[in-house]
Amino acid sequence: MTTIVENTWRFAESGEVLAWEFYAERLRPVKLIVLRALDKGKRFELLGESETVIPKQIGINHFVLREPIPVEPRDYFGFIQPEEQAIPFKKVRNWKALGTLKPFQRPFMPRQPFVSYGWRYSVRVLYRQSAAN
Repeated sequence: MTTIVENTWRFAESGEVLAWEFYAERLRPVKLIVLRALDKGKRFELLGESETVIPKQIGINHFVLREPIPVEPRDYFGFIQPEEQAIPFKKVRNWKALGTLKPFQRPFMPRQPFVSYGWRYSVRVLYRQSAAN
């Protein structure tokens, strides 16, 4: 099991995550997670998660969430791969993804088991800004 948290890109404004997409190199289960850093980054709070999905095909896959996940500025997104890696990464200079092989803890996960890698994963979230913004 691997848990990856995107650490270079964060949400810039309040809104809600509606869907996500990723490039799959294997047809293995994946789950989107949305997190908030607490205690000066010492732990993450789970704000929401998608259902575990199995990619429909090798290549780009798009999944709409059953329920939108609310986000605030500086919240994170990531994903869990409970089996072998489905989503590939590319080494990118000055890019930071946090990764751990430890099982994800709910509702709070300590930052301590995560290691920073210069890897960029083929994942993106689709969200809309709140009307108040």
